[in-house]
Amino acid sequence: MRSKNCVLVFATLAALFLLSPLAYSDSLGFFSQGVALANAPSYLWDYGCSPTAAGMMMGFYDINGYGGLRYDNLVPGGQAEPSTWPQPPSSSPLADAIIASPGHIADFYGGDNNRGNNNYKHANDDLPGPYHAFNSLADFMGTSQDSAGNKDGWTTFGYWNNGNKYTAQDALNAGLAGKDGMYGLWEYFDQYAGYTAPLTNFFTQLIDTMVKQGGFSFNDYMNDIDAGMVVMIQLDGHSMFGYGYDQPTQTIYFHDTWDSQQHFMGWGGVYAGMGMIGVTVFEPAGGSSSVPEPTTLVLLGSGCFGLFCFGKKLRC
Repeated sequence: MRSKNCVLVFATLAALFLLSPLAYSDSLGFFSQGVALANAPSYLWDYGCSPTAAGMMMGFYDINGYGGLRYDNLVPGGQAEPSTWPQPPSSSPLADAIIASPGHIADFYGGDNNRGNNNYKHANDDLPGPYHAFNSLADFMGTSQDSAGNKDGWTTFGYWNNGNKYTAQDALNAGLAGKDGMYGLWEYFDQYAGYTAPLTNFFTQLIDTMVKQGGFSFNDYMNDIDAGMVVMIQLDGHSMFGYGYDQPTQTIYFHDTWDSQQHFMGWGGVYAGMGMIGVTVFEPAGGSSSVPEPTTLVLLGSGCFGLFCFGKKLRC
């Protein structure tokens, strides 16, 4: 089975985002009604787009729970902040710490404490071990770590190129534990936060527009949102946080990690010059005590990735 395994490398492209979010949204030129999950957090890019998007996922479940159960240890120390704007960590110390902790930055970002502006995409700059005890998403996801083959700001995700779900169990079987960002989500959720969840509840999957048959569809996305789950949107170069949709136009709503606004694009479309290629999703399990089901809101609004498969690599 391992011969089928390809790997996605999602690099954070904040420095290359030249269009203003407002101008980009306005250029789409339509209005639509849709559904979005309430209390969806918006976090600023923090030493990697993938751990930042993952931080919004953890923050969402920390605030809202899932399936009538609480998951309020996903952000230790208190309830996750709804936003890390205008500038973490002073405005949002809890959420910022779970995305990329000071220990992660010091060990794997070359000691740069300027939000990655100086070291972005640098390689082979990790400090020699021993390292801090892993305590953030960027740690468990392998972000910026030379041992995982990641430059600063990059995270790696595996997938099956036939469009099937590539689960955390598959990553473990393929010997990619410690190198696969999706497997790192499971490690953070299960091993660090202490919630018991099956490895098969965590997966990365190409969307249906990328394969001849199968793949993760817009209907799959809607079903997840309707069930109170959120989705990491994987572009050809960037990870984002999906939390809503408009069914008639097959539009998805998301936070892009670059500002605090709601953004949208058509399913399988292009955002900031990068095409949508896949998703990373997990279904929480092992929570405690009951909470109300997450509500949805009716909205009215206007509406570097490299791929390598056994040695072949395309740079973003």
